[in-house]
Amino acid sequence: MRILYLPNEYSQQRQFQKKANIYPVLMAAEATYYRNEGHTVYWGDREFLKITPHTGGEYYIYPQEDSYQYMKFDKIITRPEGLPFLSLPRPDRVLTRADTYTSGNYKYLPGTHMQVANGCFWGKCRFCAEQGIKYEVRGLEDVLMEIQICQALGFREVFDDSGTFPIGGWLDDFCDGIKNIDIPISCNMRLVDLDYVRMREAGFRMLLFGVESANQETLNKINKGTTTEDIKYLIKASEAGLEPHIAVMFGFPNETEEDSVRTLKLVHYLLRKGYAKTAQASFYDTPEQSNESQRKYVKKIYDVWKYPDFWLNKIKEINNADDLKYLWRSIKKGVRNVS
Repeated sequence: MRILYLPNEYSQQRQFQKKANIYPVLMAAEATYYRNEGHTVYWGDREFLKITPHTGGEYYIYPQEDSYQYMKFDKIITRPEGLPFLSLPRPDRVLTRADTYTSGNYKYLPGTHMQVANGCFWGKCRFCAEQGIKYEVRGLEDVLMEIQICQALGFREVFDDSGTFPIGGWLDDFCDGIKNIDIPISCNMRLVDLDYVRMREAGFRMLLFGVESANQETLNKINKGTTTEDIKYLIKASEAGLEPHIAVMFGFPNETEEDSVRTLKLVHYLLRKGYAKTAQASFYDTPEQSNESQRKYVKKIYDVWKYPDFWLNKIKEINNADDLKYLWRSIKKGVRNVS
């Protein structure tokens, strides 16, 4: 088969409410699988491969050095197909042009995404596109080899985009395995009690925690499986020297103005105290009824810039040029989001 992959802003997103042009690692692994099976695989995007009407069916323009070629494909793929996760190879980052994806909460550039596990060991959050997916975890040696390959390709940070990074014995063995691989690791993590000091010493940098809401009623309605008190684990991670990133959502149908303000104040508190280093917010927009009047709070998280203690903590965190560049990128992102 001749297969065309056209990744877009939703190709790696498990949350229906937002888009992001990040490296679609799962799709890249599937593309590599087809290539390894002997199929002809093309990896493009809308800038390089454009649909055009043509006699005889749907064709795409494929750019050559000084000309264009019309091509017809047996398959055009924009989202992962759901091939058996544990049968997938490590993604070929040259074939899938991983170095062209610059979006992501990386401190050290260039960075890239990987995926250790399929789904999340909780897997019940109602807003998540991966709810109900069987949680499967790759072999440790295969993962460690992928990280070393990323390092050899010149990447300076790896973010694992599993719904939730594995914990328990697998995490313990992983911490032992990456001690001698000098590249920072970041990942998605649930608010659970872990040995965060050990994770930091092993090479973890940023942990992305889905806080979602400061209201227990909301956490129950979305089946988050956490309590408002579990924020203590984020604080524990921060005190261990890790750099938590928090994600919240506004617009839940049940929430009042006061509920949204409570979540906003929690975000600002965690950022001002330095417990969370960065934050993001999205709007709960599903086929169910959403609370449109709460959309305004998505951008209000960036109002934290008005507090001097927030900036004092940011200045204290600058230890080298990478820290300074990261802060500058965060400032520019914040300006874009409030403008």
